[in-house]
Amino acid sequence: MKPVKLSTIAVFAACAASSAIAPAKAEMIEHKTVFDVKFGILSIGKATFDIRFDKDRYILDMNGKTVGVAEMVAPGSGEVESEGRIGDNGVVAEKHEVVFHDKKKDKDKKLEMSFKDGGVESVKLDPDKHKDKSGPKWVPISADQLRSVIDPASSIIVPVEWSHANDPKAVCDRQLNVYDGDTRFDIQLKYKSTKPISTKGYKGYAYVCSLRYIPVAGHKKKQRNIEYMSHNKDMEIWLAPMAKTNLYTPIRIEVPTWVGTFSALPDYFGVVSR
Repeated sequence: MKPVKLSTIAVFAACAASSAIAPAKAEMIEHKTVFDVKFGILSIGKATFDIRFDKDRYILDMNGKTVGVAEMVAPGSGEVESEGRIGDNGVVAEKHEVVFHDKKKDKDKKLEMSFKDGGVESVKLDPDKHKDKSGPKWVPISADQLRSVIDPASSIIVPVEWSHANDPKAVCDRQLNVYDGDTRFDIQLKYKSTKPISTKGYKGYAYVCSLRYIPVAGHKKKQRNIEYMSHNKDMEIWLAPMAKTNLYTPIRIEVPTWVGTFSALPDYFGVVSR
């Protein structure tokens, strides 16, 4: 399965600089983000992220579908579920599942990954169509490169120590080691600026982070898309706090490409239950 460059690259994040208020006790909070995914001015997709969390754990559910022109060209929908533990400065993934439905072919593609002690324990694809990456054109993945990694969906949950919850550099300046079941890559974030942002459910500030995509292994050498993305210095991810806690998540994403700019703009960002 190839990395989803807009989301997983991670993807994934946008961060507001409002004051963080520590909860009096551990409680499960549900936060929802609804994105309008655009190519230029055209809406091409909708994506909804539901994140349930307390001080120790997170469960993330995402669903998305193509709309408009994209629905005519490549109709489909997808669902993602990830869960794991929350640390002071990062998350520890435990489970990641993806189902993509190809509307044209009326077929599903499924990915299931499990993690143990921060490393990849198992990967299951259905249908099982592993590429032969043993040739000289490929960058092989070593066992060491699958240790201390997270799945792409888990990368959108960004914990910060309470004492630094309002420090934009503490939020943005980090490197995320990601494995998507097919390729191994890093997401490098760096603080750029603080900007106001307003949408349904939230009005405040976001920490704007530059985003760099760093291919590590599992990809074809000199592949055009990989080369372009690794040299793209104009990608941004905006991070905002969830429920005034020390957990941040994307509220806006900008990914310029040679054919135009892909963006994820918020329709809703806020708590739905606690």
